[in-house]
Amino acid sequence: MTGWLRDTSALERPGWDLSHLRTGLVATAGLAAVGAPVTWLLRDGRAAVWVLIGLAIVAVFFSSGVWLVAKAGAIDDRLTLPAALGSYLVKVVLLGVVLVTLRDRAWVDSLALAWSVVAGIVTWIGTHLWRVLTARMYYVDPDYVEPVRADPDRADLQ
Repeated sequence: MTGWLRDTSALERPGWDLSHLRTGLVATAGLAAVGAPVTWLLRDGRAAVWVLIGLAIVAVFFSSGVWLVAKAGAIDDRLTLPAALGSYLVKVVLLGVVLVTLRDRAWVDSLALAWSVVAGIVTWIGTHLWRVLTARMYYVDPDYVEPVRADPDRADLQ
């Protein structure tokens, strides 16, 4: 590529670690496995379905954003912020359109949807926070060994 992006074709860029997505998806599935039956027992089946829809919305939104940022970062690190902000803007606008469209529909259980979205967001943020606090991120490569270069002025390096 030319222009302001670096040509990464000759460089070997490490892949982005997306293992925290699995943790978030598993936690969301666990939340759904508990939340939907409890909601069914306390309210009704329609509310339980909206709990599942709310959790699915959160899982798709978080997963797609992380995936897009990782793909942008694989191209060039400077693309991660625009990708994050752009995907956030698209998701907020899309969610706004859906919520305004469904606003006064009798078949929508907005309370169940809202609480499941809040619970899903807290769960995803919790899994991200756990990942950041427990991940081993080095500022320097611990396995890097600087090569010894011959110095004509030092006999001990030759």
